[in-house]
Amino acid sequence: MKIALLGTGLLGYPMAQRLLATGHETFVYNRTLAKAELLQKEGAIVCESSTSAISQAECIILVLPDAKSIEETLCSGNFSLEGKTVIQMGTISPSQSIEIQKKVYERQGEYLECPVLGSRSEAQSGQLLLMVGTTQEKFDKWKDVLSVFGPPRLVGAVGQAAAMKLALNQIIASHAVGFSLSLALIKKNGLRVDDFMVILKQSSLFAPMVEKKLPNWLRRNYDHPNFSVKHLLKDVELILKEAQDKGMITDVVEAVRRLLIKTVAEGWADKDYSAVFETINKKD
Repeated sequence: MKIALLGTGLLGYPMAQRLLATGHETFVYNRTLAKAELLQKEGAIVCESSTSAISQAECIILVLPDAKSIEETLCSGNFSLEGKTVIQMGTISPSQSIEIQKKVYERQGEYLECPVLGSRSEAQSGQLLLMVGTTQEKFDKWKDVLSVFGPPRLVGAVGQAAAMKLALNQIIASHAVGFSLSLALIKKNGLRVDDFMVILKQSSLFAPMVEKKLPNWLRRNYDHPNFSVKHLLKDVELILKEAQDKGMITDVVEAVRRLLIKTVAEGWADKDYSAVFETINKKD
């Protein structure tokens, strides 16, 4: 199948590799062209514009950071999407996804959302968790293509998969902040981190994410992010708005947002989100 993948960043790059490895003719576009050019050696057709990539494909996969990027990349220019299906795989709000669906329909295209949970290693191995928002008919049509990236699960209509992803990313943010505070308490009281981790891992409180990020916290090194502070802040702001729109109490997420804003202001924006520890626990 001819597939255009727009956005070859942290997740998009290995996802394009997965498409190529499974025999799909893959057209790639990235606003920073250099991030896409290395894929040419692996068989991808690198396009200098999103319009060029879209015009040559039956399916357009969006792996872009936010709704603004999607609008600029997909909806600028006067072209038809007739006979094409757009699969939106980034983290955006339910209302943003529904609005993009309307714009795709206006151009005679089809649309489904499929945000993913996982990072670079899961993308490379085809083990991302895929949440699909669409009809059963469209899910059945596209599940084989989606399975290249990991196991797809139909969770509801367009907008509902976007909400599911926000709910999961809220846990990421809360875990990062909560564990950072606990680790700071351990260190500032002169306790051994090894003892803390042994007890934690024997309890029902343990989350594998904590062990995965522990080297970052212990070394206080947040280079080579799987998920940056600035992108987590973007998602937390989406979560906050969605919760406010639904009439929920948002004190916790507002506090997390303030911590992430401070972390960005202190120069950690492009580092791994575990760098929130630096805001909670200043260097001794």
